[in-house]
Amino acid sequence: MKVYVGLDGGGTKTDAAALDEQGVLLTRCTGGPSNPHSVGFEVALTEVMSVIDIVSEQLQTKIEDCASICLGMSGFDTKEECDLLKSSVQQHLSERGLVLPVFVRSEGEIALMAALGSRSGVLIISGTGSICYGYLPDGSRLRSGGWGHYLGDEGSGYQVGLRTLKAVMRSFDAVHPPTLMTDMIMQEYGFQRITDLKGYIYNPAHNKAQIAAFAKICIQAAARGDVAATGILASEAEALADTVAALLRRSPVLRQGLAVLSGSMFRYAPLFREMLCGRLQESFGGLVFVDGSQGAPPSVGAARLARELVDGRQDEPPSTLL
Repeated sequence: MKVYVGLDGGGTKTDAAALDEQGVLLTRCTGGPSNPHSVGFEVALTEVMSVIDIVSEQLQTKIEDCASICLGMSGFDTKEECDLLKSSVQQHLSERGLVLPVFVRSEGEIALMAALGSRSGVLIISGTGSICYGYLPDGSRLRSGGWGHYLGDEGSGYQVGLRTLKAVMRSFDAVHPPTLMTDMIMQEYGFQRITDLKGYIYNPAHNKAQIAAFAKICIQAAARGDVAATGILASEAEALADTVAALLRRSPVLRQGLAVLSGSMFRYAPLFREMLCGRLQESFGGLVFVDGSQGAPPSVGAARLARELVDGRQDEPPSTLL
């Protein structure tokens, strides 16, 4: 029996899946973050190897039948970075007596494969970070955004979380009116007063994932009609829509195709999703949105892509339209 392994590596976690020849899921596991720009290259590479080892242990003897591995990694962008990742994984496998094809593809390709069974289309990602990809039928790729939390990440969980934190402190200073988010944060984190937030946020052990976690507060407050929270979601949805629009203006083909929405902001914030889609449809009425959260996870898309790349075939699972 042939086995195909796929990895989805990001700034929050690394997810892995293994499929058999019929596309049946054999095992799935999760490890820590593996975006090199978040945790460093050495830590990222170590995490990738660790997750592969966990998959091997769960498959037991079946790993010896592994036909290929596809790594869909965020943060590995340049040819040098991808070559380093590929050679490191091949070296790690060879130490276990395994020699097999290793493919490195973008997070966009594996997400499209998971949602559409195809590597062409538009992918809009809004999770801890944000980015937009456009994959054309001829194999060329366009990209907009994805510059990280210091330089970009408009419409991401990080930016929503950061603006949530700033909003409650501006409210505390009476610059802005009271907001439900203040009491919600105090209750969620067990603070005696909202000023305790400062000590939590500036704890050196906390990273951007902890900041992004506050997006949940904003989403919940907006659902309850909080003006400040709703304004944050509307502003960030507009900013991400501008990023997507910049990409679509570069390709008439992509404007009339499918756009997959992927990431936690789309999964947990329906208001944010509706705002973004509405803004884009004002300018690009031919775009059809696909809810990526209703399909297979990207790690399964990576495993499907591992099978396609080594075997030369492609399945076409149904897509879920919004």
